[in-house]
Formats: sequence, C-alpha cells, structure tokens
Amino acid sequence: MIQFETYPALLQWSLCAIIPVILLIGLWFRISRKRILNSAGDSLLIEQLSRSVSKRKRLFKDALRFVSLLLILFAVWGPKFSDELVEIHREGVDIVILLDVSNSMRAQDIKPDRLEKARFELRKLLQKLRGDRIALVVFAGQAHLQTPLTLDYSAFDMFLDISDESLIGVQGTSFENALEIGISAFDPEDTKHRAMIIISDGEDHEGNLEGVLKRAREENIIIHTAGIGSFSGTPIPIYDDRGQIKGYRKTKSGEVVTTRLYTETLQDISIETGGRFVHLNTATASLDDIYSDILGMEQKEFSRHEFTNFKEQYHLFTWLALILLIIDLLITDLHGTERNWQGEYIRE
Repeated sequence: MIQFETYPALLQWSLCAIIPVILLIGLWFRISRKRILNSAGDSLLIEQLSRSVSKRKRLFKDALRFVSLLLILFAVWGPKFSDELVEIHREGVDIVILLDVSNSMRAQDIKPDRLEKARFELRKLLQKLRGDRIALVVFAGQAHLQTPLTLDYSAFDMFLDISDESLIGVQGTSFENALEIGISAFDPEDTKHRAMIIISDGEDHEGNLEGVLKRAREENIIIHTAGIGSFSGTPIPIYDDRGQIKGYRKTKSGEVVTTRLYTETLQDISIETGGRFVHLNTATASLDDIYSDILGMEQKEFSRHEFTNFKEQYHLFTWLALILLIIDLLITDLHGTERNWQGEYIRE
C-alpha cells in the first residue's frame, strides 16, 4: 500500500506541471540546437565534423537525465509504503440518515435553500463522528437507499453532494416508505445501537405511520427528527438547466404553490420512538443536541482491516536518481572507436 505526502492544492498542481514543462524545454533545446547547426554552414561539412558524436549515446544520456528527474519528483511527493495489515477497532452506533429531497426542499426561506442547509448540517455532523457507521436514505414520494452503513465518511459525503430531487421520480413526501427503507438499512443481526435522523420540512402526503413506527419501537430504533424551513408560506422555485430560477411552481388554476414547515408529524415521530426534535431554522441551530443523545447510547465495537505504519521511502528514489546522474557524467557521447585524421594538412 502506498500513500503520498499531502500538499496544498497549488503546490500539487505545480509539481504535476513540472514534467510537461521539462519535456517542452528539452524539445525546444533540441530544435534550437538543430537550427543553429543548420545555420552554421554547409550541412554535409557539419555532418562530417560531428561524426565522432554518437546519437545513441546522446539519446541514452538524455533518457538518464529525464528518468532522474522523474525519480526526484517522485521523492518530493513523499511516497510512504506499508505492508502491515492490522485490525482497527472502533466503538459507535449505527446511524441512518433520512434526507427529504422533495421539491419543497428547494424553497429559499433558509438561504441558499432548505436542501443545502440540510447538507451543511450533515457535513458538520460527519466531522464529529468518531466510529459510528452511517447510511443515507433519500426520499420524496418514494425512498431510495443512497449509501448503506459505512465507516467511509468521504464516500458518504460524495453521495450526499449528489442527492437532490432528480434522484426520485415520484414527488411528494412519504415518511412511511422512507422509514421502511431506513429500518431495512440497519444490520438485522444487531437489534441495539440503532439511531435514525430524519431531516425534512415535515410535509407528509401519505399520513399512515402507525405500523412503521410500531416496527421501529419493536426493533429498538430511536428516531430523531430535524425540521427545516419557516412557518410562513414560501414559493417553490423551478430551475432551468443552468441552475437559474425560471419561475415558481403553480397549481392548475395558476396560483403559486407555497410550502411551510410542519412540525406536528416530525414531533410525533420523535416522541413515539424516544427521540429528539430540533428546528434547523437559524444559523445557530444544528444537529449537536441529537448527536449528544446518540453519544449517550450504548456503543458497540466495529472492526475493520487497514494498512498502517507507513514508512517514508523518498530517500530510495533520491539515491537512485543520484546514481543515474553519476552514470550520466561517466558516460561520454563520443564513439568508442579510435578517431584518426584521414585528411591532408595544408602546407604553405
């Protein structure tokens, strides 16, 4: 397994640009040298005078210098190698996130909109996790398991970034279907250490939750809810292909559709399962209270295999580059055969 030193983005791009720049400089020198030789005199005479130079050896020396440069650049990247696979133990709980991606989550009563605010809060939550497995379910009129339970928080963040209303073909909001998919995302062999977080504006177009909440209680799932949005009616924007607002959603009669936060359903879900409700309507509101409750739950141990004990190996590439440069200095680009003058001296 190999890793590299982490550099600022500008320095990384600079290091990557060095190789093509060196190649262009080398090509420019070759073209310039050929142009100067051609302008120095008769080409046949120059060819006779330069017979002692071996083109193969000169090309070989150029290759040695280029490989040396590559090795030095590789060393600068700070390669680290490891062949030690160890088992890492972590403690935490399983957390399933249910994220509402219905059209109403695009309302801009919270800037830039409700969905972006939800993503922002979830990324803050990710930074606090220290061993919990996390899964993502996106829902509107239907639900979809976007990311199964994982300890790979970067993968979760990647899938969170592409989660929007385009993922669900059926619009509306169905908590029942979302909860069913969310419950199925948990490990069936572990009936403890389970928590769920719903982030939504609370609009439920189905309204049949008794059966699924009963199942959640039976399977020891604590469901926390986070309401997002304002209590006043807000229009739902429609975006064009460039992401610009081209209008607002309207009814068949031409009236603008508005959406507001409905806390009743969200509060009922959290009360029924022993969870907490928070309102994400201000800059200071966050999921910290919910995560504090999760930290108070009984933790279970997760284990996974990881490569560890990475060792710096840049010096090996530096020494190899130095050896190639020394070989370059020791090799001449002249022919090895004896060169005798076969012309005639001019005598006055």
